[in-house]
Amino acid sequence: MVAQPKGSLGGNPTEFTIDKESGIPYAIGRTYSAGKVVHRQYYGSKNSLESWVAVHSLGPIKSLGPFQVSKATVPFQNGAAIGTYAGYMWLDQQLGACPEARALQGPQGPFPGWGPSSKLSGLAADLWTLKFDTKGKKYPNGVPERGRILEGVFVYDPRLDSTYPGGSGPCRLGQEATYVYSEIPALHAITWAFGRVQNGTLVAGGGMKVVGIDLAPFVEWANVCEANSWKAGGIVYTSADNDWDILKMICQAGGAEPMPVGGQLSVTFNAPRVSIGTITSADIIGDIDVPGTASRRARRNTVIPRVRLESHGWEVVPLNAIAIPDYVAVDGGSRPKEITFPLVQQVDQGAQLGLYEILNGRELDGILLPCNATMIGYRPGDCLTVDIPEAALVGRNVVVRNREIDMSTVGVTFTCRSETASKHSFALGHGGTAPPTPDLSIPELDLSAPDASDWTANGAVLSANGVSFPAVIVTGSADDRPLAGVLFEYRPYTAGADPDVGWSGGGLDGPGITRKEITSVTSDTQYEVAVRYMVGGTYSDRLVVGPVTAGVFSASGGAQAAIATSFPIGLTMSAADTGAVAISAHTRRYTDGHVDVAVNGATINTGLEPGAFRAIGYDDEEREGGAVAYQLFEDDIDARASPDHPGRHYLGYVIIPTAGSPPSGGGGAAPPGGYCVTTDTPILMADGSEKPAGEIVVGDCVRTRHELRLNDVAGGWGIYPVEAVEIVESEDVWEAEVGGRMLRATGDHLVYTGRWRPMREIGAQVAGTHSIVKMTVTDAHTYVSNGILSHNIKMDRSVEV
Repeated sequence: MVAQPKGSLGGNPTEFTIDKESGIPYAIGRTYSAGKVVHRQYYGSKNSLESWVAVHSLGPIKSLGPFQVSKATVPFQNGAAIGTYAGYMWLDQQLGACPEARALQGPQGPFPGWGPSSKLSGLAADLWTLKFDTKGKKYPNGVPERGRILEGVFVYDPRLDSTYPGGSGPCRLGQEATYVYSEIPALHAITWAFGRVQNGTLVAGGGMKVVGIDLAPFVEWANVCEANSWKAGGIVYTSADNDWDILKMICQAGGAEPMPVGGQLSVTFNAPRVSIGTITSADIIGDIDVPGTASRRARRNTVIPRVRLESHGWEVVPLNAIAIPDYVAVDGGSRPKEITFPLVQQVDQGAQLGLYEILNGRELDGILLPCNATMIGYRPGDCLTVDIPEAALVGRNVVVRNREIDMSTVGVTFTCRSETASKHSFALGHGGTAPPTPDLSIPELDLSAPDASDWTANGAVLSANGVSFPAVIVTGSADDRPLAGVLFEYRPYTAGADPDVGWSGGGLDGPGITRKEITSVTSDTQYEVAVRYMVGGTYSDRLVVGPVTAGVFSASGGAQAAIATSFPIGLTMSAADTGAVAISAHTRRYTDGHVDVAVNGATINTGLEPGAFRAIGYDDEEREGGAVAYQLFEDDIDARASPDHPGRHYLGYVIIPTAGSPPSGGGGAAPPGGYCVTTDTPILMADGSEKPAGEIVVGDCVRTRHELRLNDVAGGWGIYPVEAVEIVESEDVWEAEVGGRMLRATGDHLVYTGRWRPMREIGAQVAGTHSIVKMTVTDAHTYVSNGILSHNIKMDRSVEV
């Protein structure tokens, strides 16, 4: 359950207050402020003037909105009121620049205790002056109630920071001039944790170092807040309120909870989650502790959220009680709970967060799982599937709440809470059927086959990098039963075949999968496709679709694919300043099992000028080798195999050196999987364990995300086999930190940070020669390396032909 902050102790921001102990107001988002008085003075003839200096927030802020008296807007022109209060009210204001160019001024300039040196640098403030008439007609009840709607402080957004992986823009943490205005709770949490600094002094916030904040989950949380339209708004105070309590208040507004993880500040938050791994009995090294059900004290069935509403004069008011009838019936009566959300100012948001509190309170919390060291990569906030029948945990999804590493046992203990997937749609949708209260009973699983109307299959021809290949494409969507994944299988069609024999695995994907490409098929051949659901760790019956005929392409298509992925062995190329290009004799190796062929060398007198670039290739559709006719191309693409030139073999490129320079070497073709990690890099395997890249062998299966389905609801997760592995030496190795994880790989190796980026773009080169692993993963073309999604070859997105 999200920790309950104490709420602000600095007073009611809707009241005009004088309290020197309350600290500096800190305005978050769009909200209302009466101001904190820092100076008050009567002066003028018969003390008819009274000036009030009030601070609204640490600055700078985005705007100070219209000035209101008794909640009605008073217009001003050149600092003087017009209309009802003309000649009786004046206003000067500042947004909190640091430093401020001048002091706030009254209508007659300086007054006792206030002059040109009375600057309030770094504070959003106003100076309000009243003139009292002798008959008391303007202010019959004394000083009127005043206030204004403002837009508060600016914040750091990593998504707008091009130095953050996946970010784009000029925003920089610690450079407040680059900050942006936002009401997203996650961004305010980051900024508050880092702290606000003026003139080299920390004036608000936690003062944490950049390396002490685990930014990745905060960024993910920011996206969730944005999708749910969850905002933070209100006033907190820098000394009256504890810094940690303020952070908890900000997090609470976004359905989140701050927590320390491995020496960093991290966060966990309410959002639908997909299991990224499985814990089984084999992973347990100690005693499991599992509560039978949530305690009766924690199990509430009615919530009364309290939020601040503009429609109610910006006061904190209770919303209508939200009862969950199913829970009321189970509990034998109403069990209400009132929850205050001090930085929530929207009715729907308050209701959604209140329902999350009720639903989370009924989960099984405090599940202790002592695991071996292979599980150490999982972190708080990760969703895992626990399959330990002896503990009555069968296919049960949990969210990691805490992680403790025990060096004496070289193990890790997770504290988890059960995760009921249907609670999210219930909380966010204000309706539907409430999910059942979790307990240790094992529900009856629906293992019936998927409905025949939910999935279809068709033959197709796909192309990538100019290479065509046959495929069977399965499209559809899973039903609403609680799934852990969707399994695809296929087999050549034979009439009357045994329904359980001959199936090959096409991949296990997340429950949100809507399109599956099966490419390990033969052209113009009939296949049956089976779709099965993983429910509670068990597979459903098969839905068999088909037969369908795999796509048909020309007889040269298979050879074209082998030629496009072939590579030379023993090749050297050089270019002289005369324009002569020398190509050595070499061997050509193909990836479809075709015998190696010997290729003769040659020298080409090109007549090219220094600095000219040329890619080199030759046509040999029959793959005979020998005395081939080398060709030079201005465009590297033209030197590669394509439907127009299916027999074209790529060698590489040369650049003609300047006059008097020694011959220059060329860039050659390489085996597939040329973008590589170092051999010690842990790779995520199909069973959730990790294995050093140097120990991976052909046929191993990895758990990864398909390159073409990264935006699927389930993230494109699936199980895929390794089809090629080669260990070589390289001097082009770079090191980078991505999402708090370190990775070493070649400069052209691509990692996913919201978009594919080469290592040389985000890291620093490592000196020396290193052993690296060239690895190709069937179909997915990715693998997870030390928790970071890596690309194994540079593939274009497949398109149907």
